[in-house]
Amino acid sequence: MKKQAFTLIELLVVIAIIAILAAILFPVFAQARAKARQIACISNEKQIGLAMMMYFQDYDERAPLVRVVDNNHPIFTPKELIWKDLIYPYIKNGGRNYNNGQTYNTSGDGGAFQCPDNTTAWASSKAWGLGPGQPGDETTRYPRSYAVNDDAGVNETGPNVQFWPASYNSASGAIALLQQPASTIMIGETRIIFPDIHAEYTAYEVRSDGTPWGGQPWSVIKGHMGGMVDFIFFDGHVKAVQALQALRNDYWDCYGPNGYGTGTKWPGQAAVLQAASQVPEWSGH
Repeated sequence: MKKQAFTLIELLVVIAIIAILAAILFPVFAQARAKARQIACISNEKQIGLAMMMYFQDYDERAPLVRVVDNNHPIFTPKELIWKDLIYPYIKNGGRNYNNGQTYNTSGDGGAFQCPDNTTAWASSKAWGLGPGQPGDETTRYPRSYAVNDDAGVNETGPNVQFWPASYNSASGAIALLQQPASTIMIGETRIIFPDIHAEYTAYEVRSDGTPWGGQPWSVIKGHMGGMVDFIFFDGHVKAVQALQALRNDYWDCYGPNGYGTGTKWPGQAAVLQAASQVPEWSGH
């Protein structure tokens, strides 16, 4: 009896079909994983946003200090306290003990404070020469992932006195100060050590380790697929917005006539938008 078998051509055709299907499906799987990480990031921000709103309610609608800066808590060192420390009692997830302001030398458990899509979360690079040069943010207790919008309130108070209070400025931190809380960014994503960010950081580029440096494909502001950034707004809701759209619509709350303005002189809206559009992470090239 003659045995039936596949010919070499038939086997090659089957292998080619499998290869084509794999080439089609693998990018889809990668996108699905990236989307899952972004959803986890949004979930983290919802927890942080809820903690912030609870803090506002407990402290007469006033925001926590960005940094606690005095003789015992010098700035840009692990001995300082930041807003993450102040809202931690409402989250109790991630981060590390203050422990007399010790410097941590290894990565920790970021918990709700860490975006799973942020590869620089526990990087040790400094930013413009500032910081301890140890893993995480400038305290070494928390990962680099989320930072408050230090431009919030600029449209209302001017560029010299922002909304977020700290012991070295006179900002009030009162929610009533903000005219459009539902469209004003409270917290955004970051790749550098600072617990606060500015709108113009969208146009600043960083190396893969989180060091600010020109000519790189990534922005200081952390993005996801399609140039999207996850933001927490001052009414507590979380939304993914395109980075360039956030600049155009002035969700940062700083490009009004009392703020930096719409002009082409840095850090005016047109100037920052033009520079940000050249960053590959946002422009797609």
